[in-house]
Parts: sequence; C-alpha cells; structure tokens
Amino acid sequence: MAQGQLIKQFLDNRDAILGFAVALTRNYDVAEEIFQEVAMVVMEEDRKEAAVNNFLAWTREIVSRRVAEYYRKQTKREAVEQPTEAMMEVVTLAFAENEPALEQHRLRMQFLLECIDRLTGRSREAINGFYGQRKSLREIATGMNWEENSVKVALSRARKVLADCINSRLRMREAT
Repeated sequence: MAQGQLIKQFLDNRDAILGFAVALTRNYDVAEEIFQEVAMVVMEEDRKEAAVNNFLAWTREIVSRRVAEYYRKQTKREAVEQPTEAMMEVVTLAFAENEPALEQHRLRMQFLLECIDRLTGRSREAINGFYGQRKSLREIATGMNWEENSVKVALSRARKVLADCINSRLRMREAT
C-alpha cells in the first residue's frame, strides 16, 4: 500500500472511527483521546507502509483495544463503569453491519462535492450562499439582486441538477 493511503483512509473515515469510540465509551472526551491514539497508530503503520485489507475492521479492533486499555487503567484509580464484553461485541457488530451504508454515504458526499464543482454562475452562487455560508433567502436575493422567489427556484433547480449528477455517477460506478 502506498505511503499516505492509511492516513487518507483514516481521514475519510474520521466520523465512523470517532463514532465507534463514542459508542463504546459513551464519553466524547474519552473517545477523542482514544481517537488521537488510534491516529498515532495509523500514522506509524502508514510510515511502515503496512498492508491493511479491511481498514474499518482494523481500526475498530485498535479502538476496541484502546478502550479496554483505558478502562483497565481507570478502574485501578477509581470505580468506573466500563463497557461489558457483550456490549462491545454488539456495538462492533452494529458498526460492521453498517459499513456498506457508510461507504455509500461517503461516496455520495464525494460525488456531491464533485457535482457542486461543476455548477456554474448563479446556481453555484445560490447553493454556496444557502448551504455553504448559511445565508437566508433574503440575504442571497439581496446579494444577487434577485427576488426571493427567484432564489428559491434557482436552489430547487440546482438541487435537481446535483441529485441527477450524483445518481448518474452512482449508476456509472455500479456499471463498472
């Protein structure tokens, strides 16, 4: 595997990895700490150009071990309710079962960004203003010197173009 591939996969799957850590720990701060430790492992393995067949399964295993290690250390210091083995298995299974949906979501997001890049002119300006800058219809209309209704129509048409573009790319990918 080329150097940088594990880091790229880690960044692409950041939310899934952090979400898994949160699900196991039920504590965002602890999950973030574990996430950082996992990032260090990924960077070290990437530096070694390690071959990883199933990246998400591999990172879930690292997260699970780090969570167990965290709770072993905490239990020595204070009474801490740690996740049971059964609970960890259920959470791991749930995340593994949802991997295809996660990949589909990641792919749709990738295609959405590519399709947004293909928008031009006022359509792109309206989409960027509404979704990127969180402007109101009135603010966008004022900035574009349009009526609010015209902005609504432009947004509707742009969303249709984006949906068609994403679906077209998904169909092309499935055909290959």
